[in-house]
Amino acid sequence: MIPSNIFNALTSEVNILFAPRNRNTYITITQEGEVRVRTPLKELKRIRNLLKEKESWINSKLTILHERSSRSHILGVTILFRGEIAKLEQFEFLQKKLKKDENSLNIEKYYHQFYKNEAILTLPSRINHYAKKMNLHPSEIHYKRLRRRWGSCNSLGVVTFNTLMMQLSYEHIDYIIVHELAHLQHMNHSKEFHALVRSVLEEEKKLRSELKGIRIG
Repeated sequence: MIPSNIFNALTSEVNILFAPRNRNTYITITQEGEVRVRTPLKELKRIRNLLKEKESWINSKLTILHERSSRSHILGVTILFRGEIAKLEQFEFLQKKLKKDENSLNIEKYYHQFYKNEAILTLPSRINHYAKKMNLHPSEIHYKRLRRRWGSCNSLGVVTFNTLMMQLSYEHIDYIIVHELAHLQHMNHSKEFHALVRSVLEEEKKLRSELKGIRIG
């Protein structure tokens, strides 16, 4: 599994490709998490300094790769829950239901029902915490499976959260909550909107970038 947030620009291993014909230095990250540098520079210190400038970006990309790899689980054998892959043995009630039905469509239905139950059980206290902190309160809160977004907020103050959020880490769950609550004040993605989210979650940019790399489903 690809670890996240461990890249150190000054000490971590890097694949440096000397390219004398290049005018610029290019930093790329492979699907395996290898950091590659293609550069006309010969001095290692200068290359490391460039990596230092991009260290936050590199770690953000490595985190996305880590999230993608951690979301590879086997339907009916494991479950993606709170950012981790867990064996179904840890969820006896769900496992018993799955054992009675080998139909893959029904198995998927049981998974989604599990996520909905967990969302209804877990999310209200977290939503209430941030609603009080931001002094922004929805007129209604709904929980349901969404196919293309993690949440939504309409002009009437109705906020809907995707029950598949329960697949994510608490860090990303909190970001989605704060993001949707912020829409109660800013019905857009303006600078003011992102500033409001950032005032509650300092790592707003990092979390937003990571979520963009996570497929819903």
